[in-house]
Amino acid sequence: MAACTTFFHIPELVASLAPFLDSQDVAHLLKTNRLLSHACAPLFWRDLDIHHPETALALIHSPTPLQALTENLGNIRTLSTETNFISHYVIGLLAFLDSHLTSLSTPILRPSWLPSLTTSKICPASLSFPPLNNLTRLYCSLSVNLPCGPSWSADQLSLQLCWFVSLNPGLQELSVDGLRLGDDLVLRVVARTISRLHRLKHLTLAPAYKAHVEHCVAEALLFHCPKSIESFTLDSEIVSGPTLPGLMPNDKDQDEGPVVVRMTPLLNLKELRLPEHYAGYRAQDLCKIMEQCPAVESWVVPCVANEEAGQEVSDVLQRRCPKIRELTIRAPGKEQHGPTVISIMEKLPSQQLEVFCFKSYREFLPDRMMMALQRHSESLREIRFDNCCTIGRQTILKILTGCKALEEFVVDGLAHFPSRVDLSLEDAVEFKWVTTRLRHLQLVMTFGDFEGGIVDPEGSFSWSESDLHRWSLVEKFALQIGSLRDLEVLDIRALNVATGSAVSRYHQVPVPGLLTLDDKSKNRFGFLDQLRGLHKLRELGGSFRVSAMTPVTGTMGAREVAWLSENWSALRTVEFLPHNHDLSNVSAPECLQELQRNRPVLRLSCSRM
Repeated sequence: MAACTTFFHIPELVASLAPFLDSQDVAHLLKTNRLLSHACAPLFWRDLDIHHPETALALIHSPTPLQALTENLGNIRTLSTETNFISHYVIGLLAFLDSHLTSLSTPILRPSWLPSLTTSKICPASLSFPPLNNLTRLYCSLSVNLPCGPSWSADQLSLQLCWFVSLNPGLQELSVDGLRLGDDLVLRVVARTISRLHRLKHLTLAPAYKAHVEHCVAEALLFHCPKSIESFTLDSEIVSGPTLPGLMPNDKDQDEGPVVVRMTPLLNLKELRLPEHYAGYRAQDLCKIMEQCPAVESWVVPCVANEEAGQEVSDVLQRRCPKIRELTIRAPGKEQHGPTVISIMEKLPSQQLEVFCFKSYREFLPDRMMMALQRHSESLREIRFDNCCTIGRQTILKILTGCKALEEFVVDGLAHFPSRVDLSLEDAVEFKWVTTRLRHLQLVMTFGDFEGGIVDPEGSFSWSESDLHRWSLVEKFALQIGSLRDLEVLDIRALNVATGSAVSRYHQVPVPGLLTLDDKSKNRFGFLDQLRGLHKLRELGGSFRVSAMTPVTGTMGAREVAWLSENWSALRTVEFLPHNHDLSNVSAPECLQELQRNRPVLRLSCSRM
């Protein structure tokens, strides 16, 4: 007991507990005794989440919680917030500074560019906040659509936030959504503000609704980051050519001088995401940036103007960015995007690429793509083709049979338009997979017609030679899936070849036999028992809706419910019912109600669409 008491008398040791405790754990400690209450109070306030506007306003107008917040501002290290809190806090801070101007050890100056602030009828007249200046992480969403409170423009709100940020020089992570980066004054103030955060490691900025920005914005912000920066994201779109905002005669920041973009190497920058440029970056503009990022490891590849520009960019990356391990393509844009990415993969050192993600992939250079993937087959850990437009069987098979280190493989078709994913059941079992380390597998494939079986009045099945062959392929597929002992997420989406329906209709097509136990007395095939070894499986999604199951392809019954209850103890979500069915008042089928009684924590539908 003496050692425990000593532990809670040392603040540094108590702070070391924070990563292992959630808010409920800390609340229990606070109620244990006075010692723990005093020692753990800083932990309770360490991470403050008031990102919802109604929560922020309720706090502002609740005297007791507001007083508690005021007394513990110095304990807050992580803050998730929004416009209402920032605006009211700035008003309260100015009121505090007016009344404590001579008592502060370090004066806090009000910059000339900070907009004039007046107390509104909604804002309590007695609102007063001391400085909140110990933050290490700040996540903020700005919006001019305030439910109530002072009314300011987007420019004013952005400037208020900049002042708030400037009071926290120890920030290591900053993420802001809704900045008015299209305004020259705001851009200059943002650039200067982040340049003074000498410990900043992670920066994410986004204009409201991913608004268009000028070409200069990315450079102005990126090259005003401190040397400590490790990741930079500017989530926006470029619509104009290169210009640099000048210093206008009447601007309020003229005493701070013009913003000058100094192109100096960012030696610690490992992750980079520039704004999308759907007209395509010119080679000289993109190369000028990448030449100053020699340590980058993860790059969201932007669209380039043409294939020649892509070749020039890949040459620069080969010479100046030799450490790239992750490539992500979020907005393909023009057709030149594919050749550019392939060229980069070809010029990276062999067996270096670890993560490859391509959204809206449309295969038009299959041979080069397969060779590029083969070049990194021993290092690739994650491959994703999200919202895939077209992809051939050979590309998928090359990955399944060649990438030994793969832990995540996702092929996902378009949600609302037909996709062409040429992987069939026959293809999937043609060769033995070598990707035995998979933790997350999602495939879109065709299984063919399984409605040929004949059922007699007693419920027994008879099958043709063709039927028996197709069921043997399903068994091979089940054995292949069952061998993936580390699998945590499995999502198999069946395409309906007969109707050519889009992937969004996958829930109307059943995966045959995979979730059914065999019944030799009725000559019914089922291969659920082949998946017994998936002890780590947490989520099962795809074409497993009970509404789509048929007697021929296999239905859920008491035996299957008992098997699932006994064997997959880690399972938490399974897509048996429509999305968010758990939140509706519609009753589930009896067999699933029994499963829910056996496994109360199991969700029978997915929340995602």
